[in-house]
Amino acid sequence: MVTWPKRTVDWIEGGVAYLSVPFTWDLPAAYSQCVWYKTQGYRVRAGGPAVSLMPDYLCGVAGVGGAVDALPRHNPSAVFTSRGCVRSCDFCAVPRIEGDLVEIKDWEPRPVVCDNNLLACSRAHFDRVIDKLKPVKGVDFNQGLDARLLKARHIDRLRELDLSKVRLAWDDVKMEPVVMQAIKALLKVLPPRKVGVYVLVNFRDTPDDAQYRCETLKAMGVFPNVQRFQPLHATVKDSYLAPGWDEKWLRRFVRYWSRQVRLEHIPFESYTLRKIEKATSLPLKEVL
Repeated sequence: MVTWPKRTVDWIEGGVAYLSVPFTWDLPAAYSQCVWYKTQGYRVRAGGPAVSLMPDYLCGVAGVGGAVDALPRHNPSAVFTSRGCVRSCDFCAVPRIEGDLVEIKDWEPRPVVCDNNLLACSRAHFDRVIDKLKPVKGVDFNQGLDARLLKARHIDRLRELDLSKVRLAWDDVKMEPVVMQAIKALLKVLPPRKVGVYVLVNFRDTPDDAQYRCETLKAMGVFPNVQRFQPLHATVKDSYLAPGWDEKWLRRFVRYWSRQVRLEHIPFESYTLRKIEKATSLPLKEVL
C-alpha cells in the first residue's frame, strides 16, 4: 500500500504548476516553490488544507483554491466517501475547511478510507461503503472511526471486509469509558494489531494523563499513535508547548511511542537513546 508523503505535492499540467499543501508549517517552503515556478514561466495554483486555513499566505504568488482533486497525488490508494464532520473539536481543522457532513455518491473503491466521520453518515451510506469495499484488500479506515458512534451493527459489517486497520481516537482522558467500550468490542473480532488509536497530546491534557492513555492501550495490545497538537495556523512544526509540558520530555515521549514495534519491551521510564541503540543494534541517527 502506498504511504503518505506528508509534505507538499506539486506537479505540472497544461502549463500550470499545481501545489497541494497539507500542513500549515509547509507554507513557507511552498511559498518559495511558487516563486520558483513563476520564474520558470508557469502559472501557479495552490490548494490543500493548509491553503484553506491560511489563504492569504500564498495569494501573492499563486492562484488560491479551485476544484482540483489532489488526493491521488498524495496517495493513489486513498479515497473519501464523505467530507466534513458533525463534531466541532477545537483542535481540528476539518470543520473550518470542509464544513458540514456531506455524503459523496460517486467514488472509486480504494483501501485507504479517509472520511473524517464515516459513522456519522446515514446507515444507507455506511452500508453502501461496506458493500463497495468488499472486493478491496487491506482496507484501512485511516482517519479513524468515532468511538462515540460505533455500534454492534457497524462491527458486524466491518467484519465482512478484508481489514488492514480500524482506527479510533482517544483525544481526552475523560472519554475513557466510551473509548474502552469501542476498543473492547473491536478486539472481540479483530487481533490487537489491527486496531489503532490516535492519541492527541500537548493540547488540554497533562503528561500524566497522556502517559496513562498510552500505557492503557499498550496493556491491551493496541499500539497508540501519538499525535502532538499543532495550532491550526502554525508555520513552524512542533513550536507549540502546552502549559505543564516540558519540551525535552514531550519529544522523548512522542519518539518512544512512535517506535513501539521496536521498543514495546522497553518501559518508558527506562527509555533513553543509548538504551535504544543497544537494544535495537541501530545507530542513534536511525532511531531519532
